[in-house]
Order: sequence, then structure tokens, then C-alpha cells
Amino acid sequence: MNKTTLTLLVLLTLAIILALVIFDFMGDRPDKRGENPYEYNVDQFKVVDPGLVHYRETKNIPLGDRVPGGIDVFDEEIFLTGLNFVLVIHPDGLQKSSFLIDGKGECIKATEKNIIVGLKTAVMVYDHSGTLISSWDIENGRTIVTSIAVKDDMLFVADAGNRRVLRYNLMGELQAEFEGKREGNAGHGFIVPSANFEVVVNSFGELWITNPGEHAIENYTDNGLIRGYWAKSSMEIEGFTGCCNPAEIAVLEDGSFVTGEKGLVRIKVYNASGELISVVAPPEKFNEEGHAPEVAVGKNGEIYALDFDRNLIRLFEKK
Repeated sequence: MNKTTLTLLVLLTLAIILALVIFDFMGDRPDKRGENPYEYNVDQFKVVDPGLVHYRETKNIPLGDRVPGGIDVFDEEIFLTGLNFVLVIHPDGLQKSSFLIDGKGECIKATEKNIIVGLKTAVMVYDHSGTLISSWDIENGRTIVTSIAVKDDMLFVADAGNRRVLRYNLMGELQAEFEGKREGNAGHGFIVPSANFEVVVNSFGELWITNPGEHAIENYTDNGLIRGYWAKSSMEIEGFTGCCNPAEIAVLEDGSFVTGEKGLVRIKVYNASGELISVVAPPEKFNEEGHAPEVAVGKNGEIYALDFDRNLIRLFEKK
């Protein structure tokens, strides 16, 4: 084989290789690919039977340029906290009062005498005029306060960073701490993959805590002994999905739970034993893959949602 023939053969081989590379590249472009048989499509789960939706949205309260953190409703007034503020708002949307705080309020709980604000690593107790009564830091480098509940003179604080619940009195004296460990083989404790960890006390004085990694809501004594729980892991509307749901909860007067979910963003109502009663707001009402709405309930069973993506307080009432 002479030199010219060898050169032509090498060039032809290189041309073939180059053509194959170009063909493979063009065929792998996103707009040229075929369907991925392994892709999991959740679109079917976004559709909710209208017959399950028993609520309608009746009002929005825009928050302007405020950066919200948490919401509560007490005595027909809305209590809102966020970056450097606490607001008290009438249900008609008009501001009743406000006061400044040092930092971002992540959660808030109002009682007859007090307004209690949880910052990321601290708790502040005010009276209704905005006067600071007591405050304390929670000394742990991983602390992330996400929720507060009150029962008599006991204050329960959910710490998502350490996967624990702390019980204080209103002066900040620590009375108990627990991590949700169950007896027997189910001693896994609270599983909290993200900063979504909720604690509530219902009208019967029962303490309920979310276990979001287990898709569960659990009932505890004041000293941290588990009394019961229910869990719903499912992609269907009756259950919870994703890494950590329910992300937000509130309780109605009859002990039913209002849940706010992330991922497939939606709000639902379950009875005390965990059976789905109603959808309040389906995924189409929210930004896709948005934040879980924080939920609170009014005196007459109306449901308030703090929509972080649209910066609104949204009111839902039964049809």
C-alpha cells in the first residue's frame, strides 16, 4: 500500500468517525430525544375530583414588600410575623396594630394574653401592646425553630434542626425535651429531612406533632410519651408524598387537621383518625413546585393560608 492510498484511508476513517459523533450529538439533543420510559410523571396526581373540593377562596390580603415567616389566627384576628415585624390584621384586611422585632419571625402563636414569636434560634414573648415580656436563645448550633404551640402555661417549641420538641414555661425555663422515640422496634424518632416540623395543641388539650419523613401526625403526652399516630404515604389524593409531608398543619375545633403540603402543593382536611374529609385547595391553586402554604384556622372554621410564593394571605371558606 503506497503512501497516498494510506493517507486517503486514514482521512476516510476520520471522516466516518466525525460523522458518527455529529449524528450521535444531534440525536441526543433534548428536542430530538424520544420519551424516557423511566420518567415518573406526576401530572395525573395534580388533577383533583371537583367533588372533593368543599371550599372556595373568598379573599386575598396582599403583603406588599413584607417578607413573611408565620401566621396564626386568634379571636378573629390574624397575627403575622416575618422580617423585623409583627402585624395584627382584621379579617377584612385592615391592619389593626404592629410592632418591630429584631430578626425574622419564623412562626407565631397568639393567646389571650401573649403573642409568642419563634425566630430561627430564639423565642420572644410579648404582650398584645408589643412589650417584650421574656425572651431566650436556644443554645445549639443546629437549631431551627419552625413551630410553637401553647397549652396552659406550657410552651412547646419544634426544633427541626435537632429533630426534637422542647417544652418551656413562659419565662423560658426548660421543662422537658423529647425526640419522638417510640417503644419497641419502631424507635426511630422524628424524621425531619427539611425545615418543616409542626407542633399543635387541639381544643381537647391534645399535643400533636408531625413526623414528616414518616408522612405521619403523632399524638404525645406533655412529657413526650407517644399515645398514638396515623400515617398516609401515597401519591393519591388521600395521602402524603415527597420527602417531608405534611409540611404544615393546623387544627379545627372538632379535632380535624388542616394540612399544607409541599412538592404537590395543596391544602386538605383530615378527621382526627386520618381519613380525608375534603380538599381545600388543589395544586392548580398554587405555583408549581412552590413552598408549602402555612395554614391557620378561624373561629368559624375558615382556613387561612400564607402563600409564600405569591406573598398573600388567602382565605378559604366552605362552599
